[in-house]
Amino acid sequence: MTSCNNSPTAKEEDVKEATQDLIDAEADLNQAEYDSISDFNTFKESIQLKLVENQKVIDDLKLKITSKGKVERDIDEVEINKLEKRNTDLRLKIENYEQGPAQKWELFKVDFNNELDDLGKSISEMADRNKKK
Repeated sequence: MTSCNNSPTAKEEDVKEATQDLIDAEADLNQAEYDSISDFNTFKESIQLKLVENQKVIDDLKLKITSKGKVERDIDEVEINKLEKRNTDLRLKIENYEQGPAQKWELFKVDFNNELDDLGKSISEMADRNKKK
């Protein structure tokens, strides 16, 4: 705001206004950072639960294939090991994620969810195949 009045009182008022604007902007930034951290922590907790559940299913699959013949068991072991590695890789990816700009976070979530969904489908398909046998 520009004023024709250049008196010391007017300038002092402008400084007070600018200072308050700065304080408000810092408070908004702090709230945005808090919200972002809170969002990440909530996301991380829900993902960790899904990854633990995936590992339980993988462990169950390992037990189920023990009764199969050697060739079939060996083939299934390779696939199960791949699933387990993907699950571990996702766990490490979420644990090692470092907060950055909001855009980066949103892209990370989309990419991570796609990978997790794909892994979940692969685990379900493997579990379904082992139920039928």
